[in-house]
Amino acid sequence: MRYIADLHIHSCYSRATSKASRLPGLAAWAAIKGIRVLATGDFTHPGWLQHLTENLEPAEPGFFKLRSWENDEIATYLPAGINPSDLALADIRFVLSSEISSIYKKDGKVRKIHNIVYAPDFDSVRRINKKLAGIGNLESDGRPILGLDAHDLLAIARDAAPGGFFVPAHIWTPWFSLFGSKSGFDAIEECFGDLIEEIFALETGLSSDPDMNRCISALDRFTLISNSDCHSPAKLGREANIFSTELSFDALKQALRNPVTREGEKVFTGTIEFYPEEGKYHCDGHRKCRVCLEPDETMRNKGKCPVCGRPVTVGVLHRVMDLADRSAPVYGKDAPAVFSLIPLPEVLSELLGVGPASKTVMRSYVHAINTFSSEFNLLLDVPIGDIAAQGSALLAEAVSRMRQGRVIRRPGYDGEFGVIRVFDEDELSRLAGQLELFGAQVRTRKRKPKKNSISPQARKAPKKKGAVALKNKLNRRQQAVVTSSSNHILVQAGPGTGKTHTLVARLCRQMDRTSDPATVFTFTNKAAVEIRERVQGAPGISQQSVFIATLHGFCLHFLRKQDPTLQVVGPEMRMLFLRKLFPDQPGSALVTLSSQLSKLFANPGSLHAVSPETVQWARKYSEMVDSRHYIDLEAIIPCALAMLKKDSPHAEAMRRQTACLYIDEFQDLNALQYQLVLELARSSSIFAIGDPDQAIYGFRGADPRWFFAFIEDLHPEVHTLDINYRSDASIVAAASQVIAANATGNRKIIAHSSRPGRICIEQCRSDRDEADFIVRMIERLVGGTSHREIEQLTAEEQDIFSLADIGVLYRTGRQADIIGDALFNQGIPFRRIGLTPFYLDEPVKPLYLWALAAADLALPADHLALLAREPGIGKKTLQRVEETIFSSQNPLMDFLQLAEKTERLKRAGTRWKELRDNIHTVSKKKGVAAGLATVLTYYWISDNTPEIRRFFRLAGSFGTTLAEFAQYLQENSLSPAAEPPGEAVTLMTLHAAKGVEFPVVFLSGLEEGILPLQPREQLSRAAFNAHIEEERRLFFVGLTRARHQLYLSRSTAEHRNGRPGYGRPSRFIRDIDPVLLTKPPQRRKQTRKYKQLSLFSLP
Repeated sequence: MRYIADLHIHSCYSRATSKASRLPGLAAWAAIKGIRVLATGDFTHPGWLQHLTENLEPAEPGFFKLRSWENDEIATYLPAGINPSDLALADIRFVLSSEISSIYKKDGKVRKIHNIVYAPDFDSVRRINKKLAGIGNLESDGRPILGLDAHDLLAIARDAAPGGFFVPAHIWTPWFSLFGSKSGFDAIEECFGDLIEEIFALETGLSSDPDMNRCISALDRFTLISNSDCHSPAKLGREANIFSTELSFDALKQALRNPVTREGEKVFTGTIEFYPEEGKYHCDGHRKCRVCLEPDETMRNKGKCPVCGRPVTVGVLHRVMDLADRSAPVYGKDAPAVFSLIPLPEVLSELLGVGPASKTVMRSYVHAINTFSSEFNLLLDVPIGDIAAQGSALLAEAVSRMRQGRVIRRPGYDGEFGVIRVFDEDELSRLAGQLELFGAQVRTRKRKPKKNSISPQARKAPKKKGAVALKNKLNRRQQAVVTSSSNHILVQAGPGTGKTHTLVARLCRQMDRTSDPATVFTFTNKAAVEIRERVQGAPGISQQSVFIATLHGFCLHFLRKQDPTLQVVGPEMRMLFLRKLFPDQPGSALVTLSSQLSKLFANPGSLHAVSPETVQWARKYSEMVDSRHYIDLEAIIPCALAMLKKDSPHAEAMRRQTACLYIDEFQDLNALQYQLVLELARSSSIFAIGDPDQAIYGFRGADPRWFFAFIEDLHPEVHTLDINYRSDASIVAAASQVIAANATGNRKIIAHSSRPGRICIEQCRSDRDEADFIVRMIERLVGGTSHREIEQLTAEEQDIFSLADIGVLYRTGRQADIIGDALFNQGIPFRRIGLTPFYLDEPVKPLYLWALAAADLALPADHLALLAREPGIGKKTLQRVEETIFSSQNPLMDFLQLAEKTERLKRAGTRWKELRDNIHTVSKKKGVAAGLATVLTYYWISDNTPEIRRFFRLAGSFGTTLAEFAQYLQENSLSPAAEPPGEAVTLMTLHAAKGVEFPVVFLSGLEEGILPLQPREQLSRAAFNAHIEEERRLFFVGLTRARHQLYLSRSTAEHRNGRPGYGRPSRFIRDIDPVLLTKPPQRRKQTRKYKQLSLFSLP
């Protein structure tokens, strides 16, 4: 069976699409065009997927048809004069498809690639969507934007829809395609790597045709397809494909894989093409200056516009010539035919001398459809004589010339559509008044200046040399630190001065020269992982010789050497112990006691500062905790210090392991941690590195005074690193000016970069306006997420960044809610990171608790937290259960036994046992993520929130090993867990941003009361000054996270989060010399000089 298929369209849920792009309207216009098989597009969007499932029913295998329709509804989509009952809607078939946009960085370059995924059934679609929903936002656009490598997207599609297939879309479009000049690859293998065999078809796009593609021998093995990529039903069939095979998904797929069968039958017979010159990115050019260039002209001008001197947009023709290895196209035997057509409304527009959307053209168009049954039938199949007899001789001549390729071409460039004509102006002037077309008089047009058509010569552009990679050499001061022979060394290392690089270099050198073991203390798990990765594989270093961990991790490791069964008591478990010890005390008294315990653990020598009763209670608490082989989280370091001071084998083991001790971020020590360092210094060499100007964790008890006390106590050799290799010059200068206002911040930071960088400041009307500004700028920084945004860019915006290159920083978590909403609504992928792991907060916490419970790692407090979520379980029941499981070695099993005694608990116990068994069974068969997904159903938790999707991305990276995943979550519960792959904009509090950097940073909320934050209580003058100094250090940290561009923003609104007292600019902004600040680039105003050509468009 011969049929025409358009396999790339968009629904009404995609941006800039017609509201008529719903199934009835699409089916009606497919019939008008003569299209039998139509892609659905956009199956990733939940709203469109619901529309598909409600309105489609199975037809042939893998194909679908309209379930039902009303002619009155169909008529609303059609031009007047076409009767819905004349359209064979029952014959229209749909195939499930979706285009997906990937924006990511690969091989040092930002890639923006569009691909189309085809699925044979709705189950496959749901599996794909479930996987992608964990990576990005599928709701804001029918064509979702994901920070996902195209290779990884292909892997997901292959695994989730084994019967489907995958096609790179419009492969030459400059901005969003596989070979695009702005963000594509030079070879398909560079993009898809080991999965290249999964791809057998490529979509040429509107600005290229098979002739151009067949000049590249590397593409010979791929079938070339053409589709409309339309955004309204009337534009269906701008390009399309012709098949001669049975109606089924698998037959279509196999025809694309093998256009000619083994028996020699052609099953993929041809493509219907836009004239490539009509595509809006065919030639090179600069639309603002109305300059269209041949590729050789572009090369002569060194890629610059001859009018304004700014870079031109390199078109598809130029890009094809760059990669071509043939001077003429080469086709294989029995290659599909190529039919280059002009849409019928465009032909009628030319003949009638009025616009293609005019009523005159539409009347003639309707007459043509009613006469010749469909547009493609008229343009491809109806004999010329019949057209002359039933239409007009002029239309017949136009169709004849078009079929022979005898057309006049004016190419498109830089987003401006080209123009294809059948007659020149003189011919139409001579013919005007002599002929009629379906009763309409042919008009003459005023003659316009004539432009020459372009016939570019194939010429290779010079290859650009790759940037020379910077070598990780040491500068003079770093070298002095690394090679010093001093026993104790203190390094004051400013931001971006190579702190970690210097630490690792000294560690490697020392390990190469001594057999003594070494230990590195970090303050976050992330920092520990980073240092571990850097030293891995270095000569002379093994996992046994270097211990890298946080201070808490190190101390707990050796405490567990003494007691392997030791478990850590967090805040919830501490309250459980206190309720057990002091059942008669009210909750408020226990909260106060918990606070006093924290102070005692932080300073064991402060017993004299609390009441004797409190001391007695603290001792009872410690005795009970010890007797049950627990240790309070805040007691880990004091207990390790006490053990270290004793003459014992465990103390000796600690001292042996820290023979060479390295301490990162030394300014973040608190008093107790500093005492531990001094005790270890009795037997260890100490290398401490940090920056007191970046001491920002005062709320945790950290104090930069210990940095300076170290000099007095141990008399180390002191070094200073002050050359900043991270940030551009203006950013370094601004940061230096800010920190100089602090009493201790008088060091000068020197910028290594000669780049000026950019610091922009924006004043917004409200916090929502500020969020919109941030989103708008992010779209510009990534070079636009769609052609619509690209057309708003100014010529100055040449630096293109990936999503992962951008960090948005803020002082409080509340600020992130509004920014996150704005990013979500725009479909921009983002991840939100705080000081504590996201899975300890709602709605993710039940998943975390059940991961621990199912892996037998949950503590009694964890089980009680889960039990409190059960219906019908009140305070008295919880107290009873608490009594039973408090001392249990297996709380879950003991609870299940207790549950047999009461009806309410029995119901809960039955549900728990069933859920636990399901988690285990499903995890083993389908993976941890699928196993824990049963918890969502149990609690009726939506799987469509960023936090839930983020949790399942993390779970998915652990395969079927539930125990390892639970242990990972538990071990990382003190600091944020590592993120699974996938690029996204990062949202972070300023405190969480310490230790990270981004090419582009947004720093929001620069208002008095936000940054600096208004203290919660009245402070003395000295305490207030200390608070302001730490807030200034926090601002300094935020500034120095940026490498190249820094955007500062604030709201002028007097209310934020419903609270008054805001709107005044932060005092810290005044510290920056205004000469360093600029206004952000403004959106270019659009003045429409040309009307974009519309294909088969309605008035």
